[in-house]
Amino acid sequence: MNLYLSAALGVVFGLLAAACAFVISYAEYKRNWSFRGNAAAMALRSAAVTFVFFFLAALGLGAILSTLLTSSGQ
Repeated sequence: MNLYLSAALGVVFGLLAAACAFVISYAEYKRNWSFRGNAAAMALRSAAVTFVFFFLAALGLGAILSTLLTSSGQ
């Protein structure tokens, strides 16, 4: 599997997951939590962590699949 394809998939799915994480986190922070702080900033932090996780997972999975396909002789 090409590293560029893995990175592209990581960006696409990372952005989708980050958007979902932001919406869910923001709604929960606004509705259920009483705290001093900015709900949008906390939700953005959750979205950033989600994006990084999905991006790195896509790169790691691409590297693993590339290694497995190369070692099997294909």
